[in-house]
Amino acid sequence: MVDRTTDTAVRIGVVGVGAIGRRHAQYCVDEPATTLIGIADPASEAGSLAHEFGVPHFRSLEDMLDAQRADGIIVAVPTPLHCKVALTAIRRGIAVLIEKPIAKHPAEATELIATANSTGAKILVGHHRRHNPIVREARDIVKSELGQLLAVNVLWAVLKPRSYFEPQWRRVAGAGPVLTNLVHDVDLLRFMCGEIVSVTAAARRSARRHEVEDTVAVLLDFESGALGTITGCDASPSPWSWDANSGENPNFPVSRENSYRFLGSDGSLEFPDLHVWKYRVDGEAGWTRPISREGRIVKAQDAYRRQLRHFCRVIKEHEEPLVSAEDARRSLQVTAAILRSAATGQSVNPAEMQGAA
Repeated sequence: MVDRTTDTAVRIGVVGVGAIGRRHAQYCVDEPATTLIGIADPASEAGSLAHEFGVPHFRSLEDMLDAQRADGIIVAVPTPLHCKVALTAIRRGIAVLIEKPIAKHPAEATELIATANSTGAKILVGHHRRHNPIVREARDIVKSELGQLLAVNVLWAVLKPRSYFEPQWRRVAGAGPVLTNLVHDVDLLRFMCGEIVSVTAAARRSARRHEVEDTVAVLLDFESGALGTITGCDASPSPWSWDANSGENPNFPVSRENSYRFLGSDGSLEFPDLHVWKYRVDGEAGWTRPISREGRIVKAQDAYRRQLRHFCRVIKEHEEPLVSAEDARRSLQVTAAILRSAATGQSVNPAEMQGAA
């Protein structure tokens, strides 16, 4: 590894080197503005990865922070451990980038916020899609070109292989597709369409009989008056998902089948491919008239790399977090409301889930 340790390089440690943690570590190594100071993970393979990157390996974050000076910590452990691990850094006043979701329960997110407020530590939450330029372009289209937003539809369907569920934590509460995957879509919908004020949902465990759901259907009411639907399933072969559509993750083949549709009074949008549909005819527009599709082109940029650079600027207090802990807690409250509604059969206001545990 090239030694880039300077007074200006941001010193970052990574905790947890599963699939996403390895990516974070690699980005820290590749990014000229950062220095990877170590990897914390009790697994033996983490030691091999640390050796590969030429950095120390620690069995815990406490050991890392006792041995190294850190400007920031990336928390990439399983979701049920997010709060405990992040608090270790926050209590020392160290900035954290916490992988999504911010925590397992909204009550844990509230504890993180309160502790950060008392120590001055910065929290950025890893809803990385917001850093993708196609998301910014789509948000602008929704807000400025579609007229009144009436409805939005999201379809997320993948087949997770059997090997994915070998770690026991992925089969129990806190690791189902609502909290692990659809929280991304919930966050994007909030970012692009505004706050969600009511959730009605149903969930099933038909495919695997695990403790967690494999299929969910959700009806969303937005503060604006728009309606939304999400259909999610992690047990079905399909080309319809963000990763398959966006080309953002090199580990997923690209399908080019759009999984989002935004419906407005003046036009509609397919996303992530950014196809805008409108009537461009003389006289009265309507369903018997030909409709036109216009494609928008946005230069691809790596959302994770942009997120890391933003984290550096947050640490240096040059920018405020694009996804703050408070913002991420609201997305977590929506997922909690989805699970509550699915369990009770009742509609749930996400704001009521602030202290849910």
